[in-house]
Amino acid sequence: MSSRRPEIAVPEEAAGRGPILTGELHSRNHRYNSMLVQFEEIRPSTRKARIFLFPTAEQARELQHDRGPFSFEGSFVTRDCVVDHRLASDIWLKPITQICHKEAVYWAQTSGQIGALEIRERYEGPALQNRTGEPFAWFVADRCFLLQLIANPERQEEEEASRHGFSTTKFALNLTDGAIAEVHRYLRSHRPGILKEKKKMGYSIHVKGIRNAAQVKADIDALLLLSSFASRERAVSTHWSADTFKEEVVRHWRFNFEKFPERDDRVEPLILRNKNDCQDFIQQAFDIYSQSLHKPILDAAIYALLAKDLPLELEIARLFSGIQGALVFALQAPPSRNRPQARTLFEEFVRQKGYPLNDLWPLYSDTGTPLSKIRNSIVHGEAFSEGEFVALSYAAENLQWHLERIILIALGWDIEKSTVSGKALNHYYAYHWQKEQNVLDARSSDPPSNL
Repeated sequence: MSSRRPEIAVPEEAAGRGPILTGELHSRNHRYNSMLVQFEEIRPSTRKARIFLFPTAEQARELQHDRGPFSFEGSFVTRDCVVDHRLASDIWLKPITQICHKEAVYWAQTSGQIGALEIRERYEGPALQNRTGEPFAWFVADRCFLLQLIANPERQEEEEASRHGFSTTKFALNLTDGAIAEVHRYLRSHRPGILKEKKKMGYSIHVKGIRNAAQVKADIDALLLLSSFASRERAVSTHWSADTFKEEVVRHWRFNFEKFPERDDRVEPLILRNKNDCQDFIQQAFDIYSQSLHKPILDAAIYALLAKDLPLELEIARLFSGIQGALVFALQAPPSRNRPQARTLFEEFVRQKGYPLNDLWPLYSDTGTPLSKIRNSIVHGEAFSEGEFVALSYAAENLQWHLERIILIALGWDIEKSTVSGKALNHYYAYHWQKEQNVLDARSSDPPSNL
């Protein structure tokens, strides 16, 4: 009787990776205890990262039939007696390879992409006693127009300005609970070697005087959302860390974020190209936003503006939905089960704010074809002819301007100090919309078809 062939797990070479951790890997249906893993070396600007597993033969056999996504939680102790605890989530593993040989069955190592990673460094004993400093948080953010203008100058820029007799001022944003944020350009090594070329990758946000890491994270998310709105290009933070100089340092990454498309050179940012205006806007907008009701609704309205490359009909529907949400935010009515109709909200908004918005294609009107009627036609599946698509494109631009104006007013900003003022919009074809509205008026007056 022949003996059963042994099963062997074959590890890969692990050069250039971090320390080996032991912990629990789990999916929706299975848990794998005492799993050995390694992570790629991770830096603040890392956008994609992998986790490498060293399963036993029994674990490999079970993993072969398991489905993702997976999560991993494990830890190790550094040489300084600091406990490094890691939680990786949204892991998608490569299939495990099985190689059958006459002498044995071999299982190859597997690896996968990580969606998010949290690292908590816990200090104990002498390591904790030696920690001194002021609490702070640090964020890495993508570039956008407003961050470029409010970013504090680098030392080289300050020296250059001083050499030519100019003074440079630094800007600090007041956050919740007395925390203060400063925006700086963030540089990283672009080319390895002795001579390293420096490349500007984005911006870092330094926050001093933090009391609560979660609150600071919410504040910076708000700052980046409002900056994206003002810039007409999206910026997010994919890495942040917080150090209260107590027992723990917390660091977070979000991976697999592709770079968002930059704003087209032909598209002006929403806030005028003025450093003082940008600084005033972001502080004023943050103060109003942080104290307001219905923040998630306004977030969704801004995301509707930032969405790119949508079909024209979908863009119109999303922008109109964004307008309804922005009106709810602007009016600051207490939450209610019965959400008022959009027209009622708009009329109340115009009455309270005293701004008629009558130079744009009307949202609501008892004569002609208002934007609300176009939206309703799209939602109910009506088809538009090729000759009417110019009118639809004009309608979409007017909806965008309506939404931007409503949000600016809700955030307390003067429309005349933006690129959606009547003077600024006068150069755009879509601002002169009357002829295209007539095209849709003729469509709505056609007799109904018998087909």
